Amino acid sequence: MARPKICRFLRFQQPNIDVYLSRHLQTTSLQATRHRSNHTPLAPTLISNSSLPLTIYQQARFLQDESFYTHNITLQKLPGQNSTPYKRRKKADSNFTDIMVVKLSSGAGGDGNVSFLRESGRAKGPPDGGDGGDGGSVYVQPVEGETSLHKIRKRVVAESGRGGSSSQMNGRNGIDVIIKVPVGTHITLSPDYVLERENPPHGEGWIHLSGFKEFNIERQFFKDLKKRKVLDDRAQERIERIQDSFPPDGIDLTRPGPPVLLLKGGRGGLGNQHFHTPDIRNPRFATKGRAGLSGVFRFELKLLANLGLVGLPNAGKSTLLRAISNARPRIGHWQFTTLTPSVGTISLDVATTDKTFTVADIPGIIAGANLNRGMGTDFLRHIERAGGLVFVIGLDSEDPVADLRVLMAELGPERMDGKRILVVATKADLPHTKVKYDPLVEFTKQRSWRTIPVCAIRKSKDIEILIRVMAETAGILK
Repeated sequence: MARPKICRFLRFQQPNIDVYLSRHLQTTSLQATRHRSNHTPLAPTLISNSSLPLTIYQQARFLQDESFYTHNITLQKLPGQNSTPYKRRKKADSNFTDIMVVKLSSGAGGDGNVSFLRESGRAKGPPDGGDGGDGGSVYVQPVEGETSLHKIRKRVVAESGRGGSSSQMNGRNGIDVIIKVPVGTHITLSPDYVLERENPPHGEGWIHLSGFKEFNIERQFFKDLKKRKVLDDRAQERIERIQDSFPPDGIDLTRPGPPVLLLKGGRGGLGNQHFHTPDIRNPRFATKGRAGLSGVFRFELKLLANLGLVGLPNAGKSTLLRAISNARPRIGHWQFTTLTPSVGTISLDVATTDKTFTVADIPGIIAGANLNRGMGTDFLRHIERAGGLVFVIGLDSEDPVADLRVLMAELGPERMDGKRILVVATKADLPHTKVKYDPLVEFTKQRSWRTIPVCAIRKSKDIEILIRVMAETAGILK
């Protein structure tokens, strides 16, 4: 719903105040104060409207009998609504993005310059045109602390190199672009896009001094230069093919490190000073810079965690993560409370070790998630790299064993193959849960899985036992 428009100056008669304010301001209360002592203040009027969630203070002037009154119109906080001002409110979890399709372009090289030295008493000196600058390149760098791809722009273009100038001054190189991504980002090239530079044909790409193009083309020395440039363009094209090659399986950034080159900028052109020879006394031509490179890439974030929490909606995954770590995911008594993945770091309270491990919490999975029901199975990519899986089963369910079967069917054997698995039965403090817990234990024993009952909301002693068992599942402890 769009925010209501608030008018700063309103004019109307006193009998219509209630209707006018209710229609324009959608306020929750109106408090009128006297501006001049010789007039009677307006009586406070209550206007109920539950469609406005913000707290705003707005002053309006009213004209009544050619006298001005000042009224404080207060939009009070409604029950269950956020009182934080709109501009100061933090961004919601919807900013989390784990897939981005980005078009990247490196900069083109600058053109060479055609100029000659000018001195007093000298009509025309030797050529002194500088080279063009190289185009800017596009790099990607995995850094710690980033947890989402939403900061990446959909179109990233590096700066092109500047052209050369006189006095043998080379053009400035284009500024490189470094895209910072979270650790665990996988980058692939769009299959419908081919990395190819749009350079002129071999031997072409010349810049001629104004009025001398036909003159240069007809000269034999220029024809010989074009043949030499064909060989140079072929050699440069081979170098570019090596630089522009991209792995078919993509690039996997699994640890922080230096920037990785994605697209190399074009090489700058040559100024006319490079073509000064005994046969060519006044070269009135230079070369253009090489073209940049463009491509469409897919950035896919796969969180790196030792364990992944998998469960049905409202099974207690987020509550469990709060109890065992310092992570603060959103919790509630409704389904799909968790809308974005979160990672918690757990420190072992063991005297013999100070190791830590991480646990990823993903949105709940329901039956038919592989058919894109509920939140779908898109978030399962965040547990593909986990060394172990933790199935979180709520004992408040009518049939915990059936819930576990649903999770196993939605994950599939390919996601469970080779992983250590632990089953955590939450909400064990509820009455009559032992009747449901015993069949769950029998089911997991048949698959050599370990099962632990816990009460995450009370943070009892069984949480310490659970942390140690989870560390063993993650391979941190033996």
